[in-house]
Amino acid sequence: MSSGIYIASAGAVAQSNALDVTANNIANASTAGFHGDRVTFKEALGKARSADAASVGSGGSRVDTQSGALQQTDNPLDLAIDGDGLFGVESPTGTRYTRSGNFKLDEGRNIVTADGMKVRGEGGSPIVVPPNAQSISVGSDGSVSADGQLVGKLELVKFAPNQLKREGGSLFSAAGKPLGGEAPKLHAGMLEGSNVNVVRGVVDLVKVSRTYESLMRVIQNYHDVESRAAKELGGPK
Repeated sequence: MSSGIYIASAGAVAQSNALDVTANNIANASTAGFHGDRVTFKEALGKARSADAASVGSGGSRVDTQSGALQQTDNPLDLAIDGDGLFGVESPTGTRYTRSGNFKLDEGRNIVTADGMKVRGEGGSPIVVPPNAQSISVGSDGSVSADGQLVGKLELVKFAPNQLKREGGSLFSAAGKPLGGEAPKLHAGMLEGSNVNVVRGVVDLVKVSRTYESLMRVIQNYHDVESRAAKELGGPK
């Protein structure tokens, strides 16, 4: 079998991965704090039956760390991180991290995410606002006050990009310990928008789709040629 079909197949798999990533980026273009993924490609050696052939495969994806635009909301529980950093939250599968700062209070007066996950305070404990509190404020260092009294401090951490693994939407799991150094700063009453450009995303989606379709046609052509060759060579002498 020709090595060309292996090369085309590797390219098709890579473009299929790129298609999934691009579609997910577009789907989260309005998700607060969402940072899109960027697919990287690498040259690989695909073993053909008779020779080594260079092919292109997906080198995986990486998170685009560029911050999204800040939007003024004046809601004291809408929080945007200045620069690198993540909020800690407690998900059903354990501690996870996010940049989505559109928080609220649940029935128990815990500060939670829009999906109801408890936001972690320093040390991992949830932050509970007293039931009779009339006002809530959050300082740039993550300190949370109710009617002027400190009730807790948000967990704000930094990780290297290769420590993070996306778990859907704007949620990440992390390998290893957070990086040291100065803690991130917050802007209260503001939300970070998604850093995905919808127009660019749609253009990328069309481009990747067309490339994938072209590679699938190449694979089909190789299949047809080799099928005809097999019939002709295997026919009666």
